[in-house]
Amino acid sequence: MTPRLTVNLLRVLFLMLAAFIGSALGEALFKSIWVGAVAGTIFGLSVVLVDRLLKGVSLRIFSSATFGLLIGLIFARLLMASGMLRFLEEETQWLIGMTVYLTCAYLGMMLAVRSHRDEFSIIIPFVRFRQAGTPEPPVIIDSNICIDGRILALAQTGFVSRSLLVPRFILDELQLLADAADPQRRERGRRGLDTLAALRTLEEVEVTVHETEAIADEMIDTRLIHLAQLTGCPLLT
Repeated sequence: MTPRLTVNLLRVLFLMLAAFIGSALGEALFKSIWVGAVAGTIFGLSVVLVDRLLKGVSLRIFSSATFGLLIGLIFARLLMASGMLRFLEEETQWLIGMTVYLTCAYLGMMLAVRSHRDEFSIIIPFVRFRQAGTPEPPVIIDSNICIDGRILALAQTGFVSRSLLVPRFILDELQLLADAADPQRRERGRRGLDTLAALRTLEEVEVTVHETEAIADEMIDTRLIHLAQLTGCPLLT
């Protein structure tokens, strides 16, 4: 099941649960199951809409915003504890206090979201967030690796890489072998194509075809070396 299908399934289940809870509340409050079900569905759709709007918000941004909110509320609390509003009326103190809290919370969140994670060490001395690891480059594989077939077991364990790169000319080479008149060459080519097809079905690895233009009279091995130098990816052969 793809991640997108899983997310959509969870949304449908959440809507169904919201409608069910709404119908139960509607029967208790309004003596009408349908009114509660409609209200619960509208509430569920509103939550799903908020989820869609927050699609680009990562966990790092959320944690930074939460930290900034905490700092802003602490700062607002210190301001209010200073007693600078003690001579004002109670209602005026409440309105100004809410304004101070909202302003400090907003500024704290925005400053935290825009700040680099290393800048938090200014606020919390001797504490630094670990830098996120750089993404692992894909591994280029050749026809011999595909024909050998043991790459399947290595890919499932994650020992090689989570991303494999197959040049277009390697696919063409395997197809030529699969269409060859010699039975042994044909068997090797079909085994290589079957290995690639099996790799594409694995959830542990992503297989990408690199579209490269063939250079006349250039050996396959030379093309692989040039592609590895061009992309900076390791070559498995």
